[in-house]
Amino acid sequence: MPTRVALVTATQLPRADGDLPILVSSFARRGIDAQVVPWECTTTNWSEFDAAIIRSTWNYVEHFPAFCAWLEATARVTQLVNPLPLLRWNLHKGYLVELADAGIPVVPTHVLRAGDDPDWPALFKHFGDLVVKPAVSAGSFATIRVMRGDIATVTAHHLEHVTRDFLVQPLLHSVSTHGERNMVHLGGVFSHAIYKGPRWSGDHEQSRGVVTAQADELHLAARVLEFVASKGLGNAAYARVDVARDANDHAVLMELEIVEPSLYLECAPEHARWLVDAVCADLPSASA
Repeated sequence: MPTRVALVTATQLPRADGDLPILVSSFARRGIDAQVVPWECTTTNWSEFDAAIIRSTWNYVEHFPAFCAWLEATARVTQLVNPLPLLRWNLHKGYLVELADAGIPVVPTHVLRAGDDPDWPALFKHFGDLVVKPAVSAGSFATIRVMRGDIATVTAHHLEHVTRDFLVQPLLHSVSTHGERNMVHLGGVFSHAIYKGPRWSGDHEQSRGVVTAQADELHLAARVLEFVASKGLGNAAYARVDVARDANDHAVLMELEIVEPSLYLECAPEHARWLVDAVCADLPSASA
């Protein structure tokens, strides 16, 4: 039987996933049938696929318990890409604290657990202007900036989402001037970097094309991925390391995306085969 893989998306997307047709074509060149399938599709027999590759499942935040149950069930009948232990670890952005504790430069992060009573004056004093966002989030969901001292706004926002864990971070003003660098890695190899401007709740994507990553940004990305690999949670066929500059112009990690990041393959379509190769390396049914 020919190898079949599912490129897992969602039934409704806020924008088209430009990576999907590129991946379908790249798998086809390896003789592999890649089909685009929504994770919510109740009639799909996931065991018929040799792998289910998580791609644009961007609505999972709104259906988080169902999505987590789907991940567990699907991993029992086929191979998930990325591996389930990696996905579990990366779904909650509290991983930033773990990375910081390991000595990796990370935007300072305070985790508010659901039900916590935050000391907002102390957080404003410590961080200045704030970024406040859910610890489980995608596409800037419920992510806001709050000017120093605006306790009314941040309290109202937190109460609106009081059942969620939240991250509280300083607002890095360089994100508005220098932008973030979204560094795409495929098969463990750096592929390309994308400029990304600030994006708040309700905003559209602010990605603006390929940029050259600086040496310290590449070094930081390598450190992050080396740390993750050392955890023994499986190999990441794809990852995106999002980096910004702090007030001292040092590279700091903003987020590590191993679940459903946009990979911007239209900027490096020839590199899609690196992801395909990484998937095939773990599939006995795939020809070399």
